[in-house]
Amino acid sequence: MRNRKNIKPKNALIVLNVILLAVLAFVSLGPSAGAQSGRSRGQYLMVGGKYVMNQAGVAYILDQSNQELISLSWNDSSKSLFGIGYKNIPKVVEQTQKSR
Repeated sequence: MRNRKNIKPKNALIVLNVILLAVLAFVSLGPSAGAQSGRSRGQYLMVGGKYVMNQAGVAYILDQSNQELISLSWNDSSKSLFGIGYKNIPKVVEQTQKSR
């Protein structure tokens, strides 16, 4: 039988740290996600209101920087928010101008 050399805990920690550092460098220096490149940080405005169909409370959230509007409502049975609608404001304006 061979004599196995015991790996010292200090050496094992050094190897582990080098591996973790390499993984961190790979993740942080790698390419960014494509969806994040063209989108600016949002500035939000939220207004409460009523939804016509079922008279439930609705939160209308406007992202002023990216010009998007979403509407959300609360589902009491599942205790979660669900989306009612989404509008891209520049597209709505463009469609409105074309219809005139």
